[in-house]
This record gives sequence, C-alpha cells and structure tokens, in this order.
Amino acid sequence: MSIIAIRPFVAADLDPIATLWVESWELTYPAIDFKARRAWFCERIEHHLAQGVTVLVAEYAGQLAGLVTVDGASGWIDQIVVAAALKGLGVGDALMHAAEQQTSEPLSLDVNADNARAVSFYRRQGFVEVSEYRNPADALILRMQRPRP
Repeated sequence: MSIIAIRPFVAADLDPIATLWVESWELTYPAIDFKARRAWFCERIEHHLAQGVTVLVAEYAGQLAGLVTVDGASGWIDQIVVAAALKGLGVGDALMHAAEQQTSEPLSLDVNADNARAVSFYRRQGFVEVSEYRNPADALILRMQRPRP
C-alpha cells in the first residue's frame, strides 16, 4: 500500500488546505502576506469546484499533504501545493500524475520565474517553457512535453 493517497477534495478540506497553502507560499515568498490572501485562495477553490474543475488532495501517511486543480478540458493546472514539511517525498509527483489522469490534453500552468524550486520541479516533470508574461513579476507558461504514461 502506498504512503501517498490521492482523493477528491471535500468541503472539510478547505480550511486545512488553505492553511497549508499559506504556509507553503510564506516560505517561498516571506515578504508577501499570504494570510491576507487566504480568502482569495478559498474563493478560488470554491470557484473551481463550481466550474467543474477537478480538485484533488494528497494525503501522506494519513495527513493532508497537498492539492492540485486541473481543468479536464484544457489541462490547465491553476493551483498545486505541497506541505512544506513533505516536499521532496513524492507528493508533488503523485499530484502531477493524478492531474495527468484527468485530461487528454497536455498539462500546462504558469509559475513565477524566480521560484527556482517550482521551476526545477516542473522541468523534472517534463514541462517546457512556451511563453512568459508579467504578473507583476516575471512568470513562465509551461506545458508538459513528456510522453503520457
């Protein structure tokens, strides 16, 4: 039995996953007050659910470990987060694999260009840069190029 389990998001996940999202982003960008953005994240997840976007959570050894949203029609990943204490243990890999199973389209997403850990993770997953924009920081749009499993 795997130590990582992926399951559909349920309403009771919103508060703990929002806490996980805030903690993860605060470690990545400590100068930004992500607690002030928590309500935005919660509204974003509720919007995704209302629009039929797939929202999945990961559990690692029974504890909430991460989340991914993927639009099955386009393959767009709007949110992916892994608990800071569990990074490097395969949770992100499991979430990405689960996202791939939700669409026949290549996965795509955007990432802040200065978020080196995330950019490196996505490149290991088979994503390549297809464009960039300002958001207000430089951001990259990446699309998965690896063969589908």
